[in-house]
Amino acid sequence: MEFTGFVVLSTSSDGSDRVDAVKRSLYSFNHVEKESLVYGRGDRETCKRFITSGAEENNAFMERIQEVIGADDSPLLYQGPVVVASTEGHSAWPPGLAHPSDDAVSAFRDLANTKETRTNFRIYPPNTPREMTHEIQPVNRKLQPNEVLIIKGSVPMGIDLPPQGCFIWQGNSRRPMGHDMIKSGVFEFMQI
Repeated sequence: MEFTGFVVLSTSSDGSDRVDAVKRSLYSFNHVEKESLVYGRGDRETCKRFITSGAEENNAFMERIQEVIGADDSPLLYQGPVVVASTEGHSAWPPGLAHPSDDAVSAFRDLANTKETRTNFRIYPPNTPREMTHEIQPVNRKLQPNEVLIIKGSVPMGIDLPPQGCFIWQGNSRRPMGHDMIKSGVFEFMQI
C-alpha cells in the first residue's frame, strides 16, 4: 500500500443485483449532462449499498478505508457517492488527483457487466507531479465486478471511461474538502 498508494479490495459479491437501481437513481436526482457524460449523486443509500456490496462482513470496506486514510479518532466525512456514466463515446480524463484533499481517500467501483465497458484507471506512483505523468508508465487497472479500488487522495490518476461505461465514486476524509475542491487537477464529478 505505501509504495503504490492504492489497494484493491476483493469482495464476496459483484453487486449485480443493485446495478440497475444505482443507474436509475442517477437520473432521479440532480445530475450533470455534459457531452457524452452524465454524473450525479444518485440515491445515497442505494449507492452506498452497491459500493460496499460483498464487503459488509466484518466491516471490511470501512476497515480498509480506515487503514488507508490512517489512524485517527476524528470521524470520517463522506463525499458523494457520485455515479458517472458514459452515454455515447469514450471519455478520457487526463491525470488528476485521486481525491481533492491529499490526505483523504477515494473508493471506486465499476458498474460494468462486460469487459468492453469496464473503466480503466491509470494510476501513477505517489507524489508524481501531474506535469510529469506523460513520462511515466502508469499501472492500468480495470476492476473486476467484485473489486473496489481504494486510493490515497495524493496519488495522480487518469480515467478512461468507454462507451456505455459506468462507475461510482465515494470520497472519505477527516476534514471538509473546502478550498481543495477548486484547486487544479480535481475531477469534475468530485466537485458536485
